[in-house]
Amino acid sequence: MKTFAFARCLVPRLHRAAIGLAFAALAAGAAGAAHSQEVQGITDNEILLGSHQDLSGPAASLGVPIRDGIRFAVDEINAAGGIHGRKLRLLVEDNAYDPKKAVLATQKLVTQDKVFAMIGTFGTPTSLASMPVAIERGVPFLFPTSPTEAVFQPLSPLKFGLLSLYSDQTRAAVKFAYEKRGKRRFGILYQDDDNGQSYKKAVETQLKVHGLTLTETASYKRGETDFSSQMARLKAADADVVMLGISGPRETVAATSEARKLGWNVDFVAGPGASVNATIKLGGQAVEGLYVTFQFLGAAQAMTPVLRAAQDRYKARYGVEPSDGIPFGYIAVMLFAEGAKNAGRNLTPQTLSQGLEKVRNFTTVFEAPPVSYGPGDHAPPRTTIIMQVQGGKYVAVTGAVTY
Repeated sequence: MKTFAFARCLVPRLHRAAIGLAFAALAAGAAGAAHSQEVQGITDNEILLGSHQDLSGPAASLGVPIRDGIRFAVDEINAAGGIHGRKLRLLVEDNAYDPKKAVLATQKLVTQDKVFAMIGTFGTPTSLASMPVAIERGVPFLFPTSPTEAVFQPLSPLKFGLLSLYSDQTRAAVKFAYEKRGKRRFGILYQDDDNGQSYKKAVETQLKVHGLTLTETASYKRGETDFSSQMARLKAADADVVMLGISGPRETVAATSEARKLGWNVDFVAGPGASVNATIKLGGQAVEGLYVTFQFLGAAQAMTPVLRAAQDRYKARYGVEPSDGIPFGYIAVMLFAEGAKNAGRNLTPQTLSQGLEKVRNFTTVFEAPPVSYGPGDHAPPRTTIIMQVQGGKYVAVTGAVTY
């Protein structure tokens, strides 16, 4: 695990050189004070970060742990001395997985609270709706939990991606189902929004590689959990695998449970939103055999001594066991800190961007593909891992796959 400790000392000397050094130090201090007044969210002693998460809506089972992971990293960094003498302070608003609430939350954080950067915001529709609010005011919008190209393209010094793309993860899943599971009749259940449409397009793109088309399609509105008609239609079409372009555990469990009620033991393949323990806890036997894609091993990660130590620190600090979603929030803040460390004491949105562009092969205690950026390249790792629910646990059935 990376640590961040920065210290500075001044030892006075009673000679002319000391006077020169003292004046230089005073000038630097004045410049630092002026800088902190000019840059929103930066003072001599603090960096103010903002985020919005689903704390009360349909995806709160993931949004709450992501917030906790962000909080854990902030506390770890501050305990180690901060970043170039500045401690982090975090403000989090509830978006309830509602784009309108996400916009209002971002407006508050950016214009009223005046955060330096938005970090790790939850959800694709919520992040894409709120990102322009920050960008228009010159506030960095970093590492949203949205595996879409829009969070890092077109290229901007204020935008960096962290989650591998839906399209890459989805195409990897389709290829796995075709090559390793022998599936030929693909059905799809997807959320009826831009996010779901992107998922459907990725499925169709990979099927075309194999000379196939979708056997049947079905959609649902955000927040819907009654999938009886959709499952009946997919079953009637005799699909032998159902791709789930679904946002979280609740919808995944609703779909698989309905299929089991129909006596239909078809394979399901879900996206990263379902790859959390809440899916297993809610679904029980209905999700046994479910395949999921994700960039982080999460619950399937080997318990190393370093990971156990981190989890023990978390439990001692917050009084509960760490849960899914924490790795993403933790990595997002540690990645910000790496960029800010590279930027130096003169932290601005521009120097932060330059500092992030120097990041190479960044990792933390939580197992995930290394992150690297560069000038002209703010894209996330193009890697996914496929896991399956086996005996009530996630088990990795592939290594890291890059598309």
